[in-house]
Amino acid sequence: MEQQTILSQAMLLLQQAEVRISGGNLEALSLTLPDRSTREVKVQVADAPPTPSKLDAILKRKVRTLIVTSHPTLALSQAASQDKVDLITVDPASVTIGGVQRLQSSKETDSPTEKTRGRAPWGRWAILRALALADGPWTQQELAGAVGISQPAVNKHLKLLTPFVEHDQSGWKAHDVSAIVSWLTQNYPGPRGVSSYWYSLKSPTEQAEKAAAFAKEIGASPLISGDAAADIYAPWRLPDSVLVYLRETVDFTDAGFSRASKEEATLITTVPEDPTLWATALLVHVSASIPLADPLVTLQDVLADDAVDSDEAAEHLREAILAGTAR
Repeated sequence: MEQQTILSQAMLLLQQAEVRISGGNLEALSLTLPDRSTREVKVQVADAPPTPSKLDAILKRKVRTLIVTSHPTLALSQAASQDKVDLITVDPASVTIGGVQRLQSSKETDSPTEKTRGRAPWGRWAILRALALADGPWTQQELAGAVGISQPAVNKHLKLLTPFVEHDQSGWKAHDVSAIVSWLTQNYPGPRGVSSYWYSLKSPTEQAEKAAAFAKEIGASPLISGDAAADIYAPWRLPDSVLVYLRETVDFTDAGFSRASKEEATLITTVPEDPTLWATALLVHVSASIPLADPLVTLQDVLADDAVDSDEAAEHLREAILAGTAR
């Protein structure tokens, strides 16, 4: 089971254990327990539980560690029950915080997502998105600024993108935007990351505005994607849910949302693995009252939706991207 899947399931288990995530990111979290006490933990995710020697090294650290892993071992369970570490395991589902088993009953968690091999080339995919959205040629230095990576990295990636890009005296540009869009929809896995699920009776548009305003106020840099963003880029159908990318985990309870299961959620928040989202979002010229993820990221999220008409909604957005109106 890959680490992304384990982390997403761990977030659901924390919700079920009534442990609130009141701040943090993929490496460290601020947890609020049911008795309203808080604790700061360093997060360590592992496909398999740590070996005895690795566990011993963790126990010697001066910082509190939350171990998130697929299954427990005797030594790991003992360390958690003795309040030496905090522990979340997926199979069996278990949440031990402060030496206390917080999960009262076993509940279903997310199913594993499709596995991919190797380190994701986020910068390469971002370059393709940037060139597909560009109004004209860019130098390597301009591309580096547009996608948030170094110029040497841009140079390296461009050598692998010759089927899609071309270079002249003015700079680099896409020679076939349609081919880039088609390739990305088949190969870009989406931003991935760790998700949390929320529910509200308000309309999706109101939820998007409320969530974006709340997250922006606390500095989490929200980007709206999925149906809600597609409805702005290429209006065709009313959105039925909202997807928000955040730089850090946010507790939306104070914004009027309730925690929910994945199936019941009307608002999905994700701290993404893809670090380029905020850079390419700046390439968007479409006027909106909420900050949007770029249209190619939005297209991928719409395609990942299981709604019966998601393919049609995606096609409308794709046509808008190619026409240059969703940029």
